[in-house]
Formats: sequence, C-alpha cells, structure tokens
Amino acid sequence: MRRSGLTIEDRMALARALALLGQSHLSNNLNQLAKLANIGSLPFTPEIEEELLAALADVREVRHLPVEALGLREGAAP
Repeated sequence: MRRSGLTIEDRMALARALALLGQSHLSNNLNQLAKLANIGSLPFTPEIEEELLAALADVREVRHLPVEALGLREGAAP
C-alpha cells in the first residue's frame, strides 16, 4: 500500500516541478521586476519582453506539473 497515494510517475512530475522552481530563480526575478515597475523604472524593451515571457512560461510549467501529477484538470474546482 502506498502511503501518499502517488504513483512513481506522480512523484517524478512533482520532483520535476520542484527542480524547475529551484533552478528558475523565478521569485527573485519577478520581485526585481515588480520593484522596478512600481517605481516607474522598468523600460519595456524587447529584452524585457522576452524575460517576462520566459518568466510566464516558467510559472505556467510550475503550475502545470503538480496538477498533472495529482491527476487534476487545470481550471477545475478542487
């Protein structure tokens, strides 16, 4: 009997999500961007746009992996 109820695939997906989160420095990068935006010092260049899109992709992936691992549907009520 599995204690957590998670399959090996579920555990692997959750581990990937945690690894991605740890490697991305996402929270620090988003915090820095928010500080610059709040003081009006965030120039909107193609490079900034690229970084924001990359951060958004990271957030989506980090959100998706645990949902997938738990067998839930994204957007469905818990």
